[in-house]
Amino acid sequence: MEKSLDSRIARGQAIVFGLLWVGYASYYLCRMNFSIAQPLIMEQFGWTEAQVGMIPSVYSLFYAIGQFTNGQIGSRIGARLMMGIGLLGIGLVNLGFSVTTDYTMMLVLWGINGYLQATGWPLVVQTMSNWFRVGRRGTMMAFISTSYQVGNVLAWIIAGFLVDSWGWEAAFYVPAMWVLPVGVLVLFLMRNQPEDAGLPHIRDDLGGGSDSSDGKEGGVDEVWTIGRIVRSTLTNKMIWNLALSYFCFNAVRYTFMNWAPQYFNQFHGVAIKGSAFLSVFFPLIGSLGAISSGWISDRFFDSRRAPVCTVFLVILAGMCLAFIPVEAGDVLLATIVLAVAGFVIYGADATLTGAAAVDLSHPKAAASAAGFIMAMGNFGSMFVSGAGVGELLTHFKGDWTLVFALLSGLSVVAAALAALLWNKKPKK
Repeated sequence: MEKSLDSRIARGQAIVFGLLWVGYASYYLCRMNFSIAQPLIMEQFGWTEAQVGMIPSVYSLFYAIGQFTNGQIGSRIGARLMMGIGLLGIGLVNLGFSVTTDYTMMLVLWGINGYLQATGWPLVVQTMSNWFRVGRRGTMMAFISTSYQVGNVLAWIIAGFLVDSWGWEAAFYVPAMWVLPVGVLVLFLMRNQPEDAGLPHIRDDLGGGSDSSDGKEGGVDEVWTIGRIVRSTLTNKMIWNLALSYFCFNAVRYTFMNWAPQYFNQFHGVAIKGSAFLSVFFPLIGSLGAISSGWISDRFFDSRRAPVCTVFLVILAGMCLAFIPVEAGDVLLATIVLAVAGFVIYGADATLTGAAAVDLSHPKAAASAAGFIMAMGNFGSMFVSGAGVGELLTHFKGDWTLVFALLSGLSVVAAALAALLWNKKPKK
């Protein structure tokens, strides 16, 4: 009987993991396509880097708003409804973007896309925390985070091929055709927690987060209103610490995500299709970093996440500076530095927004905590990775030196903030 129950639990975990993995990878197909289409959009409409950079900045603004609000709502309604509806909306928005030529409408549509994209990761975090125990959390969150690295790789490869073959519009309407049916699958097959599948409770950190204030909020069996969830998140000092670190760090991450293809195309003179191919080494090697960071924190640091984040962010600061002496045309060296940067960026990202967010928040507020951390991160990326980088490149005539120096400084600040949580670990 016990063996049969274990088999049912394992099967339920596999189904939920698969749906979350495929679902969140699909988000990226309709998110990272813009960075590949960006050079051709600039060329067709005669826009500057500053003008085109405003589009991902608007995306980041609404993504940040969505991360916070959807994190709170998602804590109540779960991944099945939130992610399913979000994926359907994302598909429709990308279809609309493919047929517009108006700058203002592009800003509006990509802003809506940003808000809908925020229906993903907080719900992934919440659902994974419901289905897996603390001792496996770092490792399993690392594996689920490969969804967005692989999604990023596929998005750039597919968009590069589509742009080269059929124009920039195809990079938006073709991925939309995939995302729409995935949204339907999530709506019908996702289970937010084991109890929804007729299984017993699995999560084993019922005493709450590490923040002592959580004890005042009562047990996890009590009814938690959205207001109570928000209060638990916003009064947790450790969540604020993670959020401020991510504010700096995510600006660095999104600069690479938004501008890597442009860097190879503009600075090294590589064609769009080639730029897309070279850029995929960033998330591809990054997936190894994500898996490594979770395993290292579970295996060597007793599930403490801050030490791994701190070390990875210090290495990232060095990698940003390593770009400065790379000469135009030295594509091999630029790709190697980009790959190493990807390893530490995705390793730190998977830990900061995944396992650490769950470990240091109340069990009922995991989606809220992840959403708040990512909201703060996207405010950082809004100011820097879109219009900020675009303005620097426009003002300094395509010189990337100040861009990489700024990214290095932000990485150092993020590392210092993460180090303040060096000894914090989840309750078991």
